[in-house]
Amino acid sequence: MQKNQNRRRAVDVTDPPKTLLDRVKVISIGPFDLTPIQRAEKALEELSVEFDGWLKEEVDVLTKARDDVRAQGLSEDTHKELFRAAHDLKGQGETYGYPLITRVCATLCKLLESATQPHLIPLEVIDHHVDAVRNIMIKEIKTADHPLALAIDNKLHDVVMEFVEREDEKRKLSQEQATHSD
Repeated sequence: MQKNQNRRRAVDVTDPPKTLLDRVKVISIGPFDLTPIQRAEKALEELSVEFDGWLKEEVDVLTKARDDVRAQGLSEDTHKELFRAAHDLKGQGETYGYPLITRVCATLCKLLESATQPHLIPLEVIDHHVDAVRNIMIKEIKTADHPLALAIDNKLHDVVMEFVEREDEKRKLSQEQATHSD
């Protein structure tokens, strides 16, 4: 346990590009028509008023998937639904303006995909991830450097990485035993 207390995830806080033009790599020589990018930026700005509603819907899906795991156990079906919900939020959190939701869901996905026996994943760890996502949304934490949210994210990351290390050790041992039994 001591080794994990000394290991923290390095945090790089970067300012994401503010506009689509900042994200576009221009490779042509000569005049460049900005009109399509400007239209896309306007459309994105108009859609952004919907982001919080869409985020709430996605967080509700994640919460329901977690509740199903609590009620039915971590079966193949509930595992798949929980992973899908977390993976969707991992991809959408930053787009919706919540980079820490992306990070927390990335850790939850890592936990779910690393387990050799998913039914042995501690449900409390899943709960902590889902609760973190819900609280980030409720408290509207839209920065990547919020101190409390970062501390929670780092702790969840440490717990998951410890779990992943144990799962990797199990895989190695299983492979070694299979090799020696041949």
